[in-house]
Amino acid sequence: MKQLLLAGFLLFSNFGFGQEKLIVDYKYDIKHDEEKIKEFEREQAQKGGGTIKIGGSPNIYYQLEYSDHQSVYKKIETINNDQNGSSMGAFSINIGGEYKALINETSKKEFRQEVVLDKQNFIVVTPYKDYEWKITDIEDTILGHKVKKAIGNDKGKQIAAWFAPDIKVDAGPNQVNGLPGLILKTVSEMGNKFSSIMTYEADKINLKPKKLSKVKPINGKEISQEEFKKLQDESRQKMRESFSIGVDKK
Repeated sequence: MKQLLLAGFLLFSNFGFGQEKLIVDYKYDIKHDEEKIKEFEREQAQKGGGTIKIGGSPNIYYQLEYSDHQSVYKKIETINNDQNGSSMGAFSINIGGEYKALINETSKKEFRQEVVLDKQNFIVVTPYKDYEWKITDIEDTILGHKVKKAIGNDKGKQIAAWFAPDIKVDAGPNQVNGLPGLILKTVSEMGNKFSSIMTYEADKINLKPKKLSKVKPINGKEISQEEFKKLQDESRQKMRESFSIGVDKK
């Protein structure tokens, strides 16, 4: 019955999809199982790996802009006002690549994202996922909008999403979509050893923006997510080898 309801929602809502322009800011958060974190820290200390402390995520925000059957999703760059005097604050390595804006082409049912890996530009193409959404009777309110909760499946990991039926836009944070309304919150399992839970929740929404950012053309070699993951693994291996050589020379 719930699946029929979802199909009916989608059929009805398709007439309204793409009729709105909007901007949404999402706050990203990640939480770990504290007992598993402590156990890992103890194991590392016993192995002589020194003291390792794993904390939660800093305040990270992403912005979604939607217009004319296309959405652009990108990280909101913030200034790090670290006053601790640590030189590490000025040094960063983009392990796995530097990710640019995520483009959602609804007509093609795919996401396209420019990623710079080892000074090479790639366009990673990812087809829409089938989350097998099941809409529940649970309702809530986010930023003044009534939302309904849906439960889905992402490669064996559970994902929950809260969508607003009154905002007829098939979009959401990151690559989550497929519901009859704008997704304002997601909570998903990461499936790692720390039983981490990842949350994206709308922090601000503008349904009548006066101006949207211009979509910049993306450049690079088109590649699938699976092919790109292999390149990432090779890049990480090269980095480990280079660090190992550097240590051996000392």
